[in-house]
This record gives sequence, structure tokens and C-alpha cells, in this order.
Amino acid sequence: MIGVLLVSHSKLAHGMKSAIEFVAGEQKNLFSLGLEESGIASYRAELENLVANLSDDIKQMIIVCDIPAGSPGTNAYDILTQTDLDIEMLSGMNLAMLLDMILMREGKEFHQLIADGIKAGKESIDRMDFSEEEDEEEF
Repeated sequence: MIGVLLVSHSKLAHGMKSAIEFVAGEQKNLFSLGLEESGIASYRAELENLVANLSDDIKQMIIVCDIPAGSPGTNAYDILTQTDLDIEMLSGMNLAMLLDMILMREGKEFHQLIADGIKAGKESIDRMDFSEEEDEEEF
């Protein structure tokens, strides 16, 4: 079974988990943790507690962090690599990426799930143009 751990600065990861579950219903083996003002030591203790209580059914874990090389992601990766889990870490979390991965977890191979999630996340980034102007052909 594949677990997904969302990590971020402050409450972003919790908000993303809440949004996923608003759209897709409650999700098993989806976790969120934010680095708060209490600091790294407190955050690492929460991570260690989360890891200690993971279901034995989880064999692979995708860590999704808010920004590359940030403390939430690097500390999560450090702690999770001390387990027997197959770990991958992605940065730049967005709702399209997460929904794609969460909803397709059961039907895809681990690395294909990651590749498809990244693709969905990238494809969801676009400039939205709602201007009323119409292109007029010149004669």
C-alpha cells in the first residue's frame, strides 16, 4: 500500500489534506504535518511519532512538500529514510497533483503514480484569461 505524507511550512499541508478530503472523501494513509513556530525539534518529534504509528500495510511513501530543499521536506525525508519504506519526495504540491495521485493510488505502479502526479500538477498551472475582448480579424 502507498502512503502519502504532505509536509509544509505552517498549515499548508493540513489545508491541502482538508481540500483533498472535501473533494474525494476521507482518505486512508494520507497524512499532513506542518512546521510551526514551535520549531524543528517539535516537528521532528511529530514526524517520528507519525512514522512509529504507520500501518504495517504501507510499503511505499510519497512525501510531498511545499518547496524544494525546505526544512519540512528535508526533515521528513531524513526520518523516513531510516525506515524500510520505499520513499520518494516531490516538491511543489498543488491540488491537481495530489488528487491525481490520491485517487489513482490503488491502480498504478509506484513510480508511474509519481510521474503521472507530476504531469497533472504541471498541466494544472496556467494563466487564466477571462477578458471580454474578442480577437477581431482585420480585413
